[in-house]
Amino acid sequence: MIRLCIIGNSHMAAYKLGWDALVAAGDPATRAVTPVFFGAPRDGIRQVKEAAGRIVPLRKDIAEGFERTSGGQREIVLADYDAVLLLGLGVSVKRILRLYKTHVWHGLAPDPARVMLPTRFVREFLAERYGSTLMGETADKVRQGREMPILAVAEPFWASWAREDSGDKPDYGWDAAIRAGDAERLGQMFHETVSAGLSGRASYVPQHAETVEHGILTRAAFNKDASRLISGEGGGTDAAHMNGAFGAAMWPRIALALRELRPAVAA
Repeated sequence: MIRLCIIGNSHMAAYKLGWDALVAAGDPATRAVTPVFFGAPRDGIRQVKEAAGRIVPLRKDIAEGFERTSGGQREIVLADYDAVLLLGLGVSVKRILRLYKTHVWHGLAPDPARVMLPTRFVREFLAERYGSTLMGETADKVRQGREMPILAVAEPFWASWAREDSGDKPDYGWDAAIRAGDAERLGQMFHETVSAGLSGRASYVPQHAETVEHGILTRAAFNKDASRLISGEGGGTDAAHMNGAFGAAMWPRIALALRELRPAVAA
């Protein structure tokens, strides 16, 4: 049995809903892992410190969030766990899409209106940026307290409907990338540079291909009812968060990554 400590922001909700659904269905994979969830909204995980092998909240509301999501624990005792899973924590495809709005590089459709960058520079720049996110900071705090396997899962790609109707949400350029034929390459660059940015600190687990559309978006079925279930909004206005079906689809990827780390986990 692997004792898994899960640290994340609001994107954790999809994984908790997915886990509960798998347990209810009697999925045998759930018998090999005991997950404990420690969540804080937005960048609240920044308000913690490492102290003598513990991850300790610096604010009362963060401690209360830990207590609520974990079932009673106001801090994380790292020795109680075999591995850590970091969820969301500022790692998003939006960063590469912002760069793509004004720049291109080898392998993308030529565009005289955008600045051409060397591909090596793009890789190094994005790896540095993804490595400096809250995800990287949190991995460093965990490693400071205890040397143990750490998995990392990024924020999900936004729901596919954001491509055509973002409403009052910002348009990060999904449709432009898809129409130019660049979306799949951008998605691959995202995975590669996140993995590089976290190398030596956490093992990156990409979003399951079953959930992905056009390389940079999430299929609408995995966003259905997320507004109501996770963010408390109505009318399908939340394109950023996913539902329990998404979490259930991701758990096999996480279980596989844990099996690959089994010698280190067992140690």
